[in-house]
Parts: sequence; C-alpha cells; structure tokens
Amino acid sequence: MLESQLVNDITSYLDKYKIRYSKEIHMGIGIPDVSINIGASKALPKITDYYLLSLIEYISEKKHVSVNDLVDHFSYDKAKVQNYLNQLNSCGIVQEKNNQIIVNRKIFGLNLGKAISIEAKIKDWKGGIMQAQRYLMFSDYSYLALPKDRISIVNTDELVEVGIGLLAVNASSMEEVIPPLHSTECDYKQKYIITSAIIQNNSSLSKRRRDCIFSNLH
Repeated sequence: MLESQLVNDITSYLDKYKIRYSKEIHMGIGIPDVSINIGASKALPKITDYYLLSLIEYISEKKHVSVNDLVDHFSYDKAKVQNYLNQLNSCGIVQEKNNQIIVNRKIFGLNLGKAISIEAKIKDWKGGIMQAQRYLMFSDYSYLALPKDRISIVNTDELVEVGIGLLAVNASSMEEVIPPLHSTECDYKQKYIITSAIIQNNSSLSKRRRDCIFSNLH
C-alpha cells in the first residue's frame, strides 16, 4: 500500500460522514496529510495570511491606530501596510475614520470549532509522531494514522507520552486506537488560518457525526 491510498481511505471515511476536510494545507511549520474542522461557521471571514491576522490583532488591542502607527510597529513600508488595509477594508473587517483605522468586524474570540490534523504513514511511525507533534501548533488534536494491519509496529507508549492519537485505517473503516490529548500549544492565529483554508477548500458540513470517531473530541 502507498501512503496516497491510505490518505484516500481516510478521506473516504470523512466523506461518508460529511466531515469538512482538506488535504495537504501548507502551514509553514508542517503539512498535514489531512486537516479537519468540526464546528466552525461557514460564514467565518476567510483569512489565510498570518500578517493580516497580526494586523487585525494589533488594531483590536489598540482600538484605533493610524497607518503610520502600523508602519512603525510592524516595520513594513507604507505601501505594504496600505495594501493590507485595502484587503481588510474590502471585506468589511476594518474601516478608516478621521485618519484612524478601527476594527469593524470581530475576528478574535470567534468559535473556530475543532481543528484536527492527521499524519498518514505506512512504516515510518517515529517520523510521523514528530510531524504530528508540530501540528499541535495549529490544531486542537493531532493523529498518526497507519493501515490497520500495521498498527502493531507502533510503540503506543511514545504516542501517549506526547498526546498524539492513533488511527487504524483500512478500506472500509477507521478506528481510534489511542485518543489524542487536547493541544496546549495551539495558536489562535494559526488555527484561524487552517480553519479558513479548510472551509475554502471544502464547504461540506459536519451534519452526520453521531457514529464518527471524532465526535467524542472536546
């Protein structure tokens, strides 16, 4: 079996339960094979640029700032800051009044649902654990997934120690062998980015979760 087939088996399970997902989202610090979101609203303003979110965060904290304040704080040139502000203004997130920029639409503190990352491996489970650990920077939960007939090669104690879950996958099922721990490292802005990307790439909603293994994560 190739890893691509294992990923296809995982996504077939997610399609069955109408769970929103995307494959291979580039997050800078890692590229999960499959990224899942359960619970975030489709109406969430989609922002996948970390610098845009940083700008919004700063303006929110200060209540109102000038363009020059943003130039000084972020050390960007004025044209770059203005370009970012134009993007945010076009989607109604910020507006300029009397030469002051204010947030017009709340971004921080929104319910982003549950972000779940999966790293699929055929053999290299140790490398998979290291990758899955990086995903905790932008996910609530992270899993290592292996074919069901190869689960026995994994030292489960190592997964439990770092809080990574384990999935056993075949063509007709996906079973949770080890439940993951909730991440204490997940950064809101990073989670916002991956959540936005998942919603953009797959608009199906998680309407059928009763029998899904992910429905117990909280």
